[in-house]
Amino acid sequence: MDVFSVLNYQGSKKNILEFIHNNTKDMLNEDSTILDIFSGTCSVGYSFKANHCVYANDCETYAYVIAKALLNSNYIPFDIIKDKFLTYYISNYNNQKKQYLELSEVEKEYIANKNSKALVTLYNELPTVWNNTHLLNVRHTCFELFTTYYSASYFGISQAIEIDSIRFAIEQFKNESIYYALLTALFFSMKECVFSKDGHMAQPLSLEKNEKRMIKQREKSIYNIFLTKIQEFNSSSFVNSNKSNRVFNMNFTDLLNECDIKKNVTFIYADPPYTDMQYSRYYPLLNTVTIYNYPELTIKNGLYTKGLYTNNRFQSKLSTKRNCLDTFTELLCFSKSYKKNLAISFAYPVDAKNQKTNRYVMDVNELILKCNDIFGEKNIEVTTQNYFHSNNRNSKPKNVNEYLILCKGL
Repeated sequence: MDVFSVLNYQGSKKNILEFIHNNTKDMLNEDSTILDIFSGTCSVGYSFKANHCVYANDCETYAYVIAKALLNSNYIPFDIIKDKFLTYYISNYNNQKKQYLELSEVEKEYIANKNSKALVTLYNELPTVWNNTHLLNVRHTCFELFTTYYSASYFGISQAIEIDSIRFAIEQFKNESIYYALLTALFFSMKECVFSKDGHMAQPLSLEKNEKRMIKQREKSIYNIFLTKIQEFNSSSFVNSNKSNRVFNMNFTDLLNECDIKKNVTFIYADPPYTDMQYSRYYPLLNTVTIYNYPELTIKNGLYTKGLYTNNRFQSKLSTKRNCLDTFTELLCFSKSYKKNLAISFAYPVDAKNQKTNRYVMDVNELILKCNDIFGEKNIEVTTQNYFHSNNRNSKPKNVNEYLILCKGL
């Protein structure tokens, strides 16, 4: 199956693509237009790109960017713009405040000597908006959001300057087709270097408790990884398409009102959230680097949040037990009314009696019953594959059944 990796994504289906394709092929024909309605990192949508027209949707901005890059990119002319891109990058790098540039050189020396104690001291004394709030009101003469917000926590000083400078260079190509691929390559390099669990960005690790890992992560260059990743868009393995693929950035209930969805889509693949953990909690820095608007800080009980979150994260009703099934039913009713075939992915513990299910927003059996009610039992097929989920490198894999609920609407 065709795969293009970007993030270590919660609930990603990239490892069970064969299972999905084998069980949905009878619901498709060569003229089918597929809607990946909760696209995430677009692993499923991209896997259908070679043979079908694919629409993708996600309410998260970073997911929209990734889908645009994977579904709408064919030829990426980076070699043509590389020199100009580097000029913009260097310009922003050199325009950083003198204090940060000097401290980044000190940081490089400590990293080279693997002096983790000195590095922790340097980071604890580094002025960022979290410990020097007057920086929130300074006039910015260059792109320095990550340098002033997230250096010494999620990233090193040099890495933060690299992120800001890459982002400045990307902005100069905002109106060109390469824009979304450039952002996606930046997302990947941030994931590879971030100082947090398993490439997620929910919260940074403790500097004092993870000194070896801190050195290992800080040794990496954001820019070098970025350069390598952007070239993958022009590799022979990248899937090109002449189809009229489309990408949306909407709440799925609003998307269902779009005429294009009602008219053109024949098959919907839905991989909704199945726990109460909001996706916006895990990847907030990707939205921040995309929007690039120096966000307000989140204060709880008079203190800044441990996760270094910013205000106004998107909160999905699908990640709440009270609203999930009723909200999701809107998709079921839409698919039935407009005669769309629907495949629903849902992971649930193999042993629900002895495995914890308190974080799950729906019981899979209740979901299946709801599908039966709307489509009719004879139009529902349920198949499963055993799979071990691992949330981070230090956790014990969780034994789950990956359900695929096939609802025949045509």
